Amino acid sequence: MIEATMRKPDSDAVGPVPAAVEGAGSGSAGDGKSVPVVTVVLFVVGVVVMVLAAANITNLSEWAVRWGQIPVFLVFFLVMAIGGRWFWAGIDAAIAAVRGREG
Repeated sequence: MIEATMRKPDSDAVGPVPAAVEGAGSGSAGDGKSVPVVTVVLFVVGVVVMVLAAANITNLSEWAVRWGQIPVFLVFFLVMAIGGRWFWAGIDAAIAAVRGREG
């Protein structure tokens, strides 16, 4: 039978960690090098939510007849507000990352 042993690599064998990899996904404020993964995911979800809401605008009158104008308006407004917030959070993070690279 062959036995495999695991050992920790020597620090010299690995070499230095590049700065881009070191800060990737950390999303620390002010690093200006990366956008947090959660922000990117929320941006994509926000775009999808807003596109789906825009595609269903024609259904609002039918939904208002079925469930009432006030609940339909409030739910539609809430969905658009959340989607818009996620969208703008992604845009703000992207702008901050671009500005951090320029300076």
